[in-house]
Parts: sequence; C-alpha cells; structure tokens
Amino acid sequence: MTTQQEFIDKYQPDPIGFGCEVLDTKREHVWPKMVEMAESVRDYQKTCVFAGHGVSKTYTLARIALWFLFTHKPSTVITTAPIFDQVEKLLWKEIHTAHSQAKIPLGGNLTKTQLDIDPEQKWFAYGFSTKADTVTGEATRMQGYHNKYVLIIFDEAAGIPAAIWKATESLLTNPNCKIIAVGNPTSANGSFADCEDDPTWHFIRISVKDTPNFKTGEEIIPEISGRAYEEMIRRKYGEESNEYGIRILGRKPDYSQGTYLGAGCAKAEAEGRIGSICVDLTAPVYRIWDYGNVYNAIWFVQFLKEQIRLVDFYYDGEGLGLPKYALILQNKSYIYGGDYAWPDLWGSNAKSGQTGQLTINVAKGLGINFQPIEVCSVQDRIESARGIMDKCWFAPAAAEGFTGLKGWRQRKNEALSTPDKPVYFNEPVKDWTRHVGDAFSHLAVLYRTMNIMGEVIGKQRQDVPIRHTPKEKPGTTRTFRRSA
Repeated sequence: MTTQQEFIDKYQPDPIGFGCEVLDTKREHVWPKMVEMAESVRDYQKTCVFAGHGVSKTYTLARIALWFLFTHKPSTVITTAPIFDQVEKLLWKEIHTAHSQAKIPLGGNLTKTQLDIDPEQKWFAYGFSTKADTVTGEATRMQGYHNKYVLIIFDEAAGIPAAIWKATESLLTNPNCKIIAVGNPTSANGSFADCEDDPTWHFIRISVKDTPNFKTGEEIIPEISGRAYEEMIRRKYGEESNEYGIRILGRKPDYSQGTYLGAGCAKAEAEGRIGSICVDLTAPVYRIWDYGNVYNAIWFVQFLKEQIRLVDFYYDGEGLGLPKYALILQNKSYIYGGDYAWPDLWGSNAKSGQTGQLTINVAKGLGINFQPIEVCSVQDRIESARGIMDKCWFAPAAAEGFTGLKGWRQRKNEALSTPDKPVYFNEPVKDWTRHVGDAFSHLAVLYRTMNIMGEVIGKQRQDVPIRHTPKEKPGTTRTFRRSA
C-alpha cells in the first residue's frame, strides 16, 4: 500500500501524471498548453495566462488546484473570480467533477466552494468572489492565508480588483507560495494586463489556434474551440479587431472594453500625440478641476493653434486640502489663465470639509478664483470628452492623467455579461480614474460651450488679462500678448 508521503513524492513533480493517473484526465486529451500551464505552477512562483475563449482553462485550473492541494502537505489553495457564479458554477463545478471521478479516492470534506483535508493544519481549498461590495473585506481576509504551501488562483483575472492583487503580495513570502492568474485579456490596462511585460511573472498565451481541435480541424477534445469558432469571430469582427485578438489569440486589446475614451486614447497613441509636446511658457495655462473634499483631479491645459494641449496633471486621493493645492500650483512656472470647476462646487461641495467655510471663498483667499462650467448631463459630458480627443496632445507631465483616461470606464454587470457580450451599468467604476475622467469631461464641456474659446482660441493676436504667476503676489494683473 502506498503511503501518503510516497504518493506526494510521486506526484508532486508530475501534475499531468496526477491528472491522468489520479484524476479523470484522459491521456489523449492532454495537449501542450495544458502541460505548459501545469508545469509553470510547478516551476515558477507567479504564472500569468492570457487565454482565448474555449481553450479548457477552467478545466485545467481545477485539476491544478487538486494536484497542488493533495501533493503539498499542508497546503492552502484559494480561488477567486469577479462574481460568485463564476466561482461556484465554473471552477468549483470542475473541481467537484474531477474530485468525484478520481481513479484514486482522495477524501476530504467537499462542499460547494470548500474542500477540507485537515483544518487544524490549514490544509484546505476555498473559493470566494471579489465583487465590489465585498472587496475590502476579502482583501483583508486574503492577507491571512499563510501556510507552508499556498496556491492562489485568479480565474477571469481581468476582473479581479486591484485591492485583491495587492493583498496577495503579502502571501508570496517564499517560493512555496504561488499564484496563477488566468483569463481572457479584456483590458488593456490594470494588474492582469501589466503581467505580460512584468519579468517577475512567467507569461503564457493560449490561442484558439493552439488547440488540437483547430490544428486538426476535428473535434479531438469535446467542448473546446476549433476552426468553426475562429471562422465565426473572424467573419463577424475581422482579424485585426480587438474582439478577434481577445477571443481567438488571447491578445490584450488596444483599449479596454467598456472604456469611455479607449478608442480615442489608442488613436492618440498611434498618431504620436502622447509625450510629444511641451509647455509654451508664453501662453496661458488653464486649470480644470474635479473638486471634492477628498478626491481631486486637475488638468492643466493650453489652447493653441486649434490644439488642446494637456501640459500637466495633478491627482490627490488623500484630501490634502486647498492650502496644499495652492502651494503646488504656485510652484509650477506657468502663466495661469483661470480655474474652472463643475457647478457642484457651488452646491453639494460648497463647504470645505476642513474649515466648514465656503470652498470658493477659501480658494479665493489662496489665489484660486473658481468659475463654474455650464451644467449638462453625464452623457453629454462623456460625449463632449469623446468629441475633443482628436484635438488633444499630451505632454510628458500629463502622463498620469492620460493613464487615468485610458482606464476611465463603465462598471461591468458581471451577472449579465457573457464572454461574447459584456453588459455594463450606466455608471463609471468608482476608482481614481473616475475623477480623472470627470475633470477631462469638464474641460470638454468648457471647450464646447466656448466659455474660454472666445477669449483665446481662433484669434490671431489678442491681449488677454492674466492673473498673477507663481512668482507674483495674488491680485497682480498683467497683459499677455498671444502670437499667431
């Protein structure tokens, strides 16, 4: 009779052998990318897999989870996905199937999303979701899963919040603690997208064209994609489309699905409008704010020769307050032409959280004279933002803001979305990119409604009154002559 240690010694170095000899995997259904995934978890601490649709990633992940759990004593396996249905009805359904059909009884107490072997040794597997309303608690709990051996599995990894990614860092304390992140690369930015170029991750790409079904033109393995699916996506979207890249090639898109300005940002990058201009120190710089008691974003913009030049950007997520902002602004060597903010600064955000005084009065005392932007609907603001993208050029100092614009996006309805058809709520994701995008949309409305265009844009030469520079005292005025 094989002892537990002999069992571990035999199968710990052989995840595919475990799948075929202990679990339910058929040898004829093993293919190179399945082997590559399993052996990467064995050999590397961090594995990232960009996968097309229908390439048996969930099937393989489930068997990797069981291999790690039963061949590493004691071990903790944690699986997560954006919504609970993805946890319970996809990955853990496969775990149940593989466990129940194992050729060698594995034992343990298996429930819907937990498999206990020896709770006293923290020897168990557990699955949970990371939806927005639970992410803070789950991130805190994630940090507590320490053991001799740990495996973290991110399924549908593009949808895992940044807080969960960050929380896993505290678990990767030694080479025996590992992570594998797998999913369709639906986002151009974010923690999952960034893994491709991060040398600390072992990166794998699985295309539909890698599957035995595609290579042979026959259904070698049931339920995985082949030539019919590839042809359908190619005919519907074209080989150069983001959809084909994501679903067939496992390639991250030029811009993320659901982003408000993704296409415009990608075009700006392709046309060389990012990081290719500098500040004209003789021209006025306007400051466009998304102001709040905690979160603040400021775009610094010049309007020159039909160009909208985003020359600088500032973001604060800590609520540092107007005195701090005034100091930062004064230390920049720009000629300032005006400060503009959304009308809620005269409404819901009228009072300063620090002083209880009217924000506009506190700001005026610090040399910041806010002027309101015309009110319009959220959708009008978004359309205005899209409408100015072709005119926008971004200086190197505005790089952080441009990154925020690329990530400004609608909140995804995970419950209703399918791999082929994402569904979104009519509201943005509530992270820092929302404030970046709001400030940019304020700029767009200002441009559209010509609140400052009549003063500056389209005139060959004009004297424009400009408030004090950072080196002058508040209240100083002078005349700026704009050249053609």
